[in-house]
Amino acid sequence: MTADYKHAAAAVPASTTGTTSRYRDEPDAVSMHTTRSDYEYDDVPQLPSYDESVSGDSSTRPNDAHDYADPPPLDEYRVIAPPDNNWRGRSKGVSPTKAVGSETSIRMEDRLLDARTLEGYIRTYLSLLPPRPVVRIQGWHWKTKKKDNKKEQERVYDFDIVMSLQAYLPTSQREEEGFWARNIATNGDKRHRGSVFKVRAKGYKQDIEVGTEEAPDLKAWCEDFCNSKSTLKVFRLSRNVTGMITSEISDRIVPLIRSTHYRGHIDITFPIADRHVDIYNPHWINSARISWVRWIFYLTFLWIFTWPILFFLTKWWTVCDVEFRWSTWAADGMKKFATISEESWVNQHANLIRSLVLEKFHGDGTDMPVNVDVEGRMRRASGEVPQTGNRNVDAAVSFISGSVSAWNTLNGRSTQSGWGADS
Repeated sequence: MTADYKHAAAAVPASTTGTTSRYRDEPDAVSMHTTRSDYEYDDVPQLPSYDESVSGDSSTRPNDAHDYADPPPLDEYRVIAPPDNNWRGRSKGVSPTKAVGSETSIRMEDRLLDARTLEGYIRTYLSLLPPRPVVRIQGWHWKTKKKDNKKEQERVYDFDIVMSLQAYLPTSQREEEGFWARNIATNGDKRHRGSVFKVRAKGYKQDIEVGTEEAPDLKAWCEDFCNSKSTLKVFRLSRNVTGMITSEISDRIVPLIRSTHYRGHIDITFPIADRHVDIYNPHWINSARISWVRWIFYLTFLWIFTWPILFFLTKWWTVCDVEFRWSTWAADGMKKFATISEESWVNQHANLIRSLVLEKFHGDGTDMPVNVDVEGRMRRASGEVPQTGNRNVDAAVSFISGSVSAWNTLNGRSTQSGWGADS
């Protein structure tokens, strides 16, 4: 694929210059990690019609994902990240690394209330853009300190490493191989169907089909959403990563970290950024609920009264999801991977992970080179010095290194006991 998905989450309004207004980059794009409160929807340039956005015969509707093998490089619509609902980063005991990204992003424009435009946007862009699963490796220890004649414990993060797995996900071109699929809710599925709660289609109970109606397709659901008279409504598209056994990764990373003599606590998680896309109808209440205004309700405890009202006032559609399968099973019963197995990924990044741990790294290590001389770093950290071949030089270096090791041992800094333990 030619599209750079790592930068595809940046969203821009449509450009009015040039002959084509599709998917252009602008310097004031709103990133997935930035929440703007000055949303304006007036004087927004008109989105190219659904027919204009389809190459070839404009009368032909896209019914297959292969018609759009690659999503455009940038989003046509402004991406809004919901305000962070925690205070992470303000406590000294929390890792300074910023969040890996929002699990959910929001679109809220009048143009997406047109059924054909909404369907085209889902088919030609949102369905094809993979989410961003990451491996987050954190090491921390408790540090005891005295304050006002009292002992307090503080959590100190030694390293916080984030590595994206997005590049290893399949594209829509792998649909026939079983690695990609766009699923529409069947009548027997329990989903939000323009409702507050998850329900099945009328005439359907559990897995027993009583009705004879054909399940609506994506076009029908887009029309149902756009034609709904609900005051507040949300259409959610989910992009799921399936077929990946996270324990195969975490169980192999822990021994790598321990091999660096790290004695602290290890947390390995697998958050998925950009997993959900929520399309809100433009309404002043929706604008307020995703901006800084919500904090006023939190701090004044007005949310106790407003939350139930918003909950029952908002109608949801969760009838479409896309699967990006890390692995699947072949007809002969053999497991096949879209790009790489979990074990191979860990083996490929083993030296990099160990090196970042030794560096006490905080940040994104996705694009860093994987060929790292870890053994050399560990020798230097443990006080081992390579031999030069010169007897006098080697003797002098060994004497100095032995003196330093003895001093460290007397002061409780022996590398043999490891590092990062609770204190």
